[in-house]
Amino acid sequence: MNVVLVCGSPRRKTGNSAFLLDALARKLEGRAEVELRHAVARPSEENERTAELAAASDALVVAFPLYVDGVPASLHEALERIGERVRAAGTSPRLYVVANNGFYDARQNALAVEMLWLWGDAHGLPRGRAVAVGAGEMSQVAPMGHGPSKNLGRAFDRLADDIAAGCGGETLFVEPNFPRFLYRLSAHHMWRKQAKANGLKPRDLKRRAFDA
Repeated sequence: MNVVLVCGSPRRKTGNSAFLLDALARKLEGRAEVELRHAVARPSEENERTAELAAASDALVVAFPLYVDGVPASLHEALERIGERVRAAGTSPRLYVVANNGFYDARQNALAVEMLWLWGDAHGLPRGRAVAVGAGEMSQVAPMGHGPSKNLGRAFDRLADDIAAGCGGETLFVEPNFPRFLYRLSAHHMWRKQAKANGLKPRDLKRRAFDA
């Protein structure tokens, strides 16, 4: 079978979305021919080629980071081209979704996942499965399936099995095997460190644009 992976992150190869798709591609080795593509925010030959490959595929996997509870603008143009090409070709690759965000709570991705499902419905793409990942780039601190990434590894094993079998199911919401309060403490430490490096004090982080 042919599987097209589309990375919708503006960071392209350096973002967490690309990391997750690379991991998925490894899990599909020996079971599918995989093509990894990167979405471009403007009309381009790259998006046209991505759309052509997607229309001819058996499965389409779209991965992206959460932007204001939605899909990043960098992905919109590629989705438009894919939708047009799928309609013209009369094909219906099964759609899979991988959404990730920097909040601990994976359910913060739910609305963005639904956006992709509705886009797929509008273009006749059958729904596969979505994996919604919380805690951002903490996905990369340990090998997938081990330590704080144990839940993530299990979810991606299931996702790869679904893709290979051409089936789907309910969204898997994945949070790290790591206490929420420690994740918050780590985040606070990072913000204070960055504030200090930029000549700010911790209290400056709480300032608002409309404060006097």
